[in-house]
Amino acid sequence: MLPLDSRVQRQWRIEAAGFSAFAAIVLLGAAALLPFGIAVRVGIAVALIIVGAAALQYLVGLRYRYWRYGLAEDVLILQRGVWTRRRSMTPYFRVQNVDITQGPLERWLGLKRLTIRTASAFTDASIPGLDKTDAENLRVRILERAGQDAAV
Repeated sequence: MLPLDSRVQRQWRIEAAGFSAFAAIVLLGAAALLPFGIAVRVGIAVALIIVGAAALQYLVGLRYRYWRYGLAEDVLILQRGVWTRRRSMTPYFRVQNVDITQGPLERWLGLKRLTIRTASAFTDASIPGLDKTDAENLRVRILERAGQDAAV
């Protein structure tokens, strides 16, 4: 089983920081409704913001630690999950399409996401945090094992 590119941690940390900033605004607004003095309200909100942001950053490390993928002889294996560990296997013969996408943050970090689509609406598999060349090579290998032309 292979780990994701370590740069994906940076992507996830930036996304978590953005969420934390949004949550901070909401918490500060909600603190205004508390029946305490202004110093106590702001103190409670700031404490919650710091604890929440630190917890999110810690979870990013755990998420990266438990994310793995691998190519077996006849299936693609994805393994992930912090609290609930999930291991899914997608048979190559079911693969219909393999997409490679990049959002703005992924483009800035030099990462790509590989998404595999099958006939079933519930078995789409996605691998985030792949290096550009690794994503292309993985796409070609999956399509070869699926018995399809890599130009699909």
